[in-house]
Amino acid sequence: MIFACTQENLLQGLSLVSHIAGKNVNLPILSNVLLKTEDGGLKLSTTNLEMAISALVRGRVEAPGEFTIPAKLFQDYISLLSSGKIELAVKGDTLEIRADDKVTQVKGMAASEFPVIPKLAKESGYRLKADLLRQAIGQSVFAVSSSESRPELAGVACFFHGQAGKDQLVMAATDSYRLAEKKVSLVVGSDGAEARVIIPAKAMLEIARILSVYSDDLDMPDEVAWQMTDSQFVLTYGKVELISRLIEGSFPDYRQIIPTQFRSEFQVSRSELSKAIRAAALFTRQGLFDIHFDLGADGTLKVSSADTGTGAHTTTLKINSSQENRVTLNYKYLSDGLAIMPADTVTVHMIDGMNPVVITPDGTQGFQYVVMPIRQ
Repeated sequence: MIFACTQENLLQGLSLVSHIAGKNVNLPILSNVLLKTEDGGLKLSTTNLEMAISALVRGRVEAPGEFTIPAKLFQDYISLLSSGKIELAVKGDTLEIRADDKVTQVKGMAASEFPVIPKLAKESGYRLKADLLRQAIGQSVFAVSSSESRPELAGVACFFHGQAGKDQLVMAATDSYRLAEKKVSLVVGSDGAEARVIIPAKAMLEIARILSVYSDDLDMPDEVAWQMTDSQFVLTYGKVELISRLIEGSFPDYRQIIPTQFRSEFQVSRSELSKAIRAAALFTRQGLFDIHFDLGADGTLKVSSADTGTGAHTTTLKINSSQENRVTLNYKYLSDGLAIMPADTVTVHMIDGMNPVVITPDGTQGFQYVVMPIRQ
């Protein structure tokens, strides 16, 4: 194999794929990146057996072939080179790198030892706007459960369906204590069937990272293609492809726990509420992380906390509601939700201290955040 390209293109490709390559005592090949000439370029591929990422680097193929070398070592070395031409050539069990009047040999392994990355049929599927998908992932994946006891909660549930010609993807994530739901419009003409799947959180984070790397690249398309089988899905974005397994199991019917009628609703500045929560967080009880929302008849919201060891704190905010109410919530869940809301003001919907609180960003449709109360 002999291939020539620019340092910038090669480094960008490596930065995309090398992230999931890591040390594996049983399978050392998993720390390698597969280099394979394909479609007039060099295809870089890595896998951790649950997910695989590939990226096509533009350049000139002088001799076809394939080879694998340690991904991190390769990326670290290429990042030290100056911008300009790089030539790669496989010679025996080494990859020779020529650039900047330097010649470097990196020991590698035969491509035949690299795990086979499955190819999924792409006859039908869904198309989404890349910027909308990136935003939707950021507004959902943070609520995924980190516990291994319920694997179906370790990913983002994706419900693909159409409503009177308006195709839509609903993404939901929960850890049983809070829930984030985001609705995204599919590109008109998507021909995928109705589907319900659970995408692992790690795969979602990799998708967001890929879309962020190319967010300002004018050569990349503004749409993402998404295809699925019963056990896997593939996301294609320009010359980048991600394949991941799906999580087996049934996602809980979360819609039944989201209230539709409320006793109290009020608008409040997102930044002011966030500051009040951070201040109250300093005086919460260890392990409970409890803060109190007290709505007064005088149109105020008191955000307070108290701990016998550290003290007490109260912040009073003016709100557009005179309905008395009270609820106790986990400050971490509140802060997480407010941090990803793209709005200056939010609306808080309450019933009482025993029922979930729903928070929605004003001026933004298709997103809601549900927090379960701490029952006293």
